[in-house]
Amino acid sequence: MTGTSDIDALLTRLAACDVQLSAAPGGILRYDAPRAALTEALLDELRLHKDELLLRLGGDDGSDSGPGSDGPYRVTDRTLVSDQQARLIAGHHSVPHPEVWNIPTRVCFTGTLDVDALRAALGDLIGRHHALHTRFAQDADGAWWQEVVAPPPLRLPLDDLTALTAPERGPRADALCRQAARHRFELSEPVLPHLRLIQVEQDQWILMFVLHHICADGWSLSVILAELAALYTAAAAGTPRPPAAPTAQATDFARDARARHDPATETRRAAYFATYLDGVPPRTDIPTDRPRPGRLSGRGGTIRGSLSGEQRAAVEKFAAGLHTTPFAVAASALGVFLTRLSGEGDHLIGVPYANREGAAFETLVAMTSTTIMVRVRVDPDETCAALAVRTGAGALEAMAHVLPTARIMQAMRDAGARDVPDRVPHVLAFQNSVDTDIEIPGLRVDVEDLAPPLARAELCFGLAPRRERALGYRTFLEYSADLWDQETAERLLASYTALLGEFCSRPDARVGSLLQSSGKADTP
Repeated sequence: MTGTSDIDALLTRLAACDVQLSAAPGGILRYDAPRAALTEALLDELRLHKDELLLRLGGDDGSDSGPGSDGPYRVTDRTLVSDQQARLIAGHHSVPHPEVWNIPTRVCFTGTLDVDALRAALGDLIGRHHALHTRFAQDADGAWWQEVVAPPPLRLPLDDLTALTAPERGPRADALCRQAARHRFELSEPVLPHLRLIQVEQDQWILMFVLHHICADGWSLSVILAELAALYTAAAAGTPRPPAAPTAQATDFARDARARHDPATETRRAAYFATYLDGVPPRTDIPTDRPRPGRLSGRGGTIRGSLSGEQRAAVEKFAAGLHTTPFAVAASALGVFLTRLSGEGDHLIGVPYANREGAAFETLVAMTSTTIMVRVRVDPDETCAALAVRTGAGALEAMAHVLPTARIMQAMRDAGARDVPDRVPHVLAFQNSVDTDIEIPGLRVDVEDLAPPLARAELCFGLAPRRERALGYRTFLEYSADLWDQETAERLLASYTALLGEFCSRPDARVGSLLQSSGKADTP
């Protein structure tokens, strides 16, 4: 058996070379790496240390019948998948790196952590929400079903790094977190949260909580984190007071959607989108750092930043004065930004939409969001205020006619559109339904999304309002590494947020005055 320090050193070297490992059912060790890194010597090392690496990954070594094995599970509920789950299943199987659909959350605790209470809270959390212990199966007719299984015993691997030297702990913890973020889920097995607890110091801990997007959306993540805080607090105090039972489960959402499905309504909504999107260019070509390949590999990155409370206040004041939404302001500014880069004045932007109607689904953990197609048409002679109002009105109408993306694209084809994209390359994620600011008595808690180095779209700009308005917005840009370098992505995000500020400061200015770049900061 190889020593702990040898495995630690190997994992550190692998992370430095961008070699990603994952455990698959049946004791299989998978790797994903740049071609240049896959030397014969490295492959020999991976074969030699396979068993120890599988144990570190929390994977199945083929010796038990727990999660990830072929052992039996007791199915407690079963129904056809929802449209959203079907889209994620198709997406999972159509991309070279299905980990792109992961939601990896790093929760950092500072203080005295009660590990037993955390373990109990995690077990209770998973048991409460069926989406966190569901598998997916295809029948002989090709239809996909979601099968809720009895939750298996919780697995919470613990890595104690306190014996390492201080300079070693941070890089080692980061490597472990990034390894967990790249966990590859098998949808035919119960899609349980992938968990790992890391002790960095006596009073510093990290919990990696990795979900597949088919189990949860942004709204769900807020529910999960709030309940985890409540369940841990109660367990640590020894006075369990579980939150109220979830208002619905993922199977309820799917059944409700089928019960409410009306072909006439779908036809009317499809006709709306065919008109709303008539003539929109299928893509906006903006400068890239390298030629566009025939097919994107899925590799990418995520740049993060922030906007101050004062900048957020400016966006909200601008929107309130026009009786529109901060999202409409952000989308309008993004349209101007894309026009500045491309010279094209008509843009199709994908917008994730929570798609939750009524109180029945407020505490639902499931994948319910869909992507709305929002059109931003930039008229240089129009004022910034007029553009925001018009864009906001169009977005509200689009949300009122919500349809699966594939159905929208089909409606465009049926209306005679010649070039309809399978996916929208540019996305704006305005995450006003995501709240990751949680509080636990006696602990400082910091929550961070730890996206793997992959990309779902060419460019996805994001704004996430903080719970306290004075803290402003979290910002991010997920980008395709096939097209842009990290430095370019950083400039793009900084230039977009700068333009957003300029847009809000000049409501009566003509849009054309913003189309000239103030420099080279926003050009690749």
